[in-house]
Amino acid sequence: MFYIAVLCPEEINRKVHQYKLWMREHFGCIVALKSPAHITMIAPFWLPNEEEDSLIKTFNNFQPVLSPVEITLNNFAHFSNRVIFVAVKENLQLALLQKTVEDHFILQFNRNIKAEQRPFHPHVTIANRDIKPGDFNKAWQYFSKQKLEESFSSNSIALLKLSPGRWNIVAEQHF
Repeated sequence: MFYIAVLCPEEINRKVHQYKLWMREHFGCIVALKSPAHITMIAPFWLPNEEEDSLIKTFNNFQPVLSPVEITLNNFAHFSNRVIFVAVKENLQLALLQKTVEDHFILQFNRNIKAEQRPFHPHVTIANRDIKPGDFNKAWQYFSKQKLEESFSSNSIALLKLSPGRWNIVAEQHF
């Protein structure tokens, strides 16, 4: 499995990681701990091992004519009672990057990567999939009172691959 994302700078990754650890300590949530803090451009997808070299080549050939993207993180939000995340302020430049990335990779890997049917809603996940329904309200009570406001500029995307128990960066491309 692979996914493509904008990675948060290390300082922000450390802060987000502390919130992920809080979720693990209080509710046993570990899924989000497997990835660095990121904004997903292409959701996880399966690709046969023999196509990995082609994926990396396509990734390394990605060179959009875009300026660095200014990203602002603004506190916490959630999707129903299944995902808690750091909210990303609406950003047309980031949406354009996501669409450009998606178009580039679908062109080459349309059997494995499909256009996202839901509207692009950038976020940095704190906990997902493994929040028990009974724990969500308790967790949200905590996060609804937390403040996290950070901004950064990004001029790169990363390709991550799932290895046993962890998502690892296999390539990074600057634009």
